[in-house]
Amino acid sequence: MTPIARTRLLFLLSYLCFGLVAVALYLQHVERLAPCPLCILQRYAFAGAGVFFLLSGLFGGALARSGLWVSALIAGAGVAVAARHVYVVYHPSVSCGIDVVEDFVNSLPPAQWLPQVFFADGACGAKLPPIFGLGIPEWSLLWLTVLVLISVLLSWRRG
Repeated sequence: MTPIARTRLLFLLSYLCFGLVAVALYLQHVERLAPCPLCILQRYAFAGAGVFFLLSGLFGGALARSGLWVSALIAGAGVAVAARHVYVVYHPSVSCGIDVVEDFVNSLPPAQWLPQVFFADGACGAKLPPIFGLGIPEWSLLWLTVLVLISVLLSWRRG
């Protein structure tokens, strides 16, 4: 892969991450779907991975490789959160820890600075209508897993 193609791919991945956050904001503000604490943690994962994909695209060499590993770690944490969210949705008797987790998520600085983006006030176990056959947490799990795999593959490649 040429350096220009690699840079374009990293920018595309960054735009994808930010675009998925934009979809979440659309669902929240236009469709009126209140985000739960686990949803907000997944937003952090997409935004964090997007920032490091962008930084990896701007810088080359070892710095870009390090940025890809950080993207993989952040997206991997998002995978864990999304997997937990899917589990909670399919096991309604399980709580997502709405008291403890919600208090933690809502006390983070971004929730104070941008409450319209990072403030949680929904229920994790809420059954929402599927989008192309999958629930929102399942889509999140799928995309975060893809981001982890791409990050790892790109970090192993020279270029």
